[in-house]
Amino acid sequence: MSAAGSGTFDNEDATDWLEEFNSDPVTAITSALSDVAELDAGDYVDATAAAYALAAAEFVAAARTEDMSRLPKTAIKTFKDSIDEINEAGLAASARKAVTRVLKHSELKDAHADGDDGQDWLDDVGELLEGLKG
Repeated sequence: MSAAGSGTFDNEDATDWLEEFNSDPVTAITSALSDVAELDAGDYVDATAAAYALAAAEFVAAARTEDMSRLPKTAIKTFKDSIDEINEAGLAASARKAVTRVLKHSELKDAHADGDDGQDWLDDVGELLEGLKG
């Protein structure tokens, strides 16, 4: 994992995942979320799976709120073309569960906690969770 900041798309794993999103949005989101949400309670989430799940959750939140400000420009067209399908897939609960798992017990969380941007990262993920509520 290489991180350049505290935002969801400020790491290589999340930006790499965008290729999957741009080729098959709903499948990419569903897969990334289920890989984390379906882990056993005590399982540690590796950095790549955590980054993918957070990236996927960003698109679920954006589809719910219609706020695209947190999304990378390279995915906006695909997102706009897929927003109805994303909403119809009913992924909010899975997204909340995956994000919560990343916050509790993940390599990505630990990496940020050990860095200078720990609180900024927590705040950013908290904003993501807010977008998934309701």
